[in-house]
Amino acid sequence: MKKPYYNPELKEQAVRLSYQRENIKELADELGIEVQRIYKWRKAAKTATLPKPEKPITDHTLALERIRNALKEKELELEILKKAVHIFSNSDGKSMDLYPIERLCRFLK
Repeated sequence: MKKPYYNPELKEQAVRLSYQRENIKELADELGIEVQRIYKWRKAAKTATLPKPEKPITDHTLALERIRNALKEKELELEILKKAVHIFSNSDGKSMDLYPIERLCRFLK
């Protein structure tokens, strides 16, 4: 014997009606299907519509992200300072006229 085929619209309608009615057996008799099949469709519809739980963001994760961002900023500042030291160490005193300390400090702020 062939397995009966039920189109998705019928399944969806049967599930919707089963939640609206008090007696699912009467609904199954009206639609000409087995009661167990309606319960099976309800279970399948419930699991299909439930969203997958998202991975929660913990305080540790947020703190780690803040620390990483602060580290990147400090590394950039250190790189700028290293370049400034290199400019002053390779000069013969002329760079002080080109790059006065006050001006460099304003740039680094």
